[in-house]
Amino acid sequence: MPRSLTTGMQNASTAKLFRPVILIKAEFDSGHLRLWNGVGDFTYNSEIYTGAGTLLSISEIKETTSIQANGMQLGLSGIPASIVSIGLNENYQDRPLTIWLGAIDDSGNLISNPVRMFKGKMDVLSFEESGETATALLSVENILIDLQRDKTRNYTHEDQQIEFTGDEGFKFITSLQEKEVIWGR
Repeated sequence: MPRSLTTGMQNASTAKLFRPVILIKAEFDSGHLRLWNGVGDFTYNSEIYTGAGTLLSISEIKETTSIQANGMQLGLSGIPASIVSIGLNENYQDRPLTIWLGAIDDSGNLISNPVRMFKGKMDVLSFEESGETATALLSVENILIDLQRDKTRNYTHEDQQIEFTGDEGFKFITSLQEKEVIWGR
């Protein structure tokens, strides 16, 4: 995926000391979870990201020159066991997740607009419990995964109403299946 870096980001990436910022936004039905790889709160685009520090882990984000859906995995450790039930009951599958890479200066201020590194859909959430805390592992699929899914649509009245409400073109299809039609009288 071609990226256009701002001058500030280009200078930061070639400097002797590079301070990367990884921002993660997971869009759940009950609200958005915003995390970053530092400590404390961080504001980007008028949104507050909570610092996860070393508790946050991100797998390799693979990119290829071919059109291919490469997924990745996020991990968050140290979660209180009481919050695990919230994660198990939340509707998360096929919800968007975005990861940005940015840089900060000596004062902790964002140098320039972060680059979007990954955009995908949450797939499988699992927990590994160890006493009082748990580790959440979230698999995220690239948005290109939709190209590999079957499009299951039927020639029925109900299916037609999904896209064309009020169209009655398929309303009588079921009554025609066993109907005997006599031609030429």
